[in-house]
Amino acid sequence: MSTFKLKDDIKAYIQELTCNSYVNDELQLDRICEKLKIDYFECDFDDSKISGMLIKDKNFDKFGIYVNRKHPNVRKRFTIAHELGHYISYKYESHSYSQLSQNNEIEDYAISFRHEGIRSQAEKEANQIAAEMLMPELRVKEMAERKLTIEEMADLFFVSESAMTIRLQSIFQGLMVV
Repeated sequence: MSTFKLKDDIKAYIQELTCNSYVNDELQLDRICEKLKIDYFECDFDDSKISGMLIKDKNFDKFGIYVNRKHPNVRKRFTIAHELGHYISYKYESHSYSQLSQNNEIEDYAISFRHEGIRSQAEKEANQIAAEMLMPELRVKEMAERKLTIEEMADLFFVSESAMTIRLQSIFQGLMVV
């Protein structure tokens, strides 16, 4: 499995942004959105496979995140973090910059959190930012050393077991963690 490596300045920004925004190990996404002055809304999409969207209001240079209200809470959390990932990428003029600059939006489908089939660097980067925000590498390593199960870690971070499994694989490069 190949891992997408975040740029050092983006990784440092994530650490600064998320500082004091956890309750236990659960990232309080409302705090992050508030810090960034980004509104988020739950809504119904015509296409049920859409997980969320990041939309830039070109008149006011303001962003909004829209998530599919019908998805499970852990999916909504990952979607919000993923859309924040696109925003952070845009802010650092990284992989999402050109799409947001040209189209003023990014639309993401439910499959986007899985590594299979993702070819876009913007999507890989947004996923990696979301994973780092929701499941910080140092905390994941500490929990793995304490031999917590995937289920226990997923519950503590309030993410899906799938997201937790992918995060463990990306950190430990395919080493088996049970």
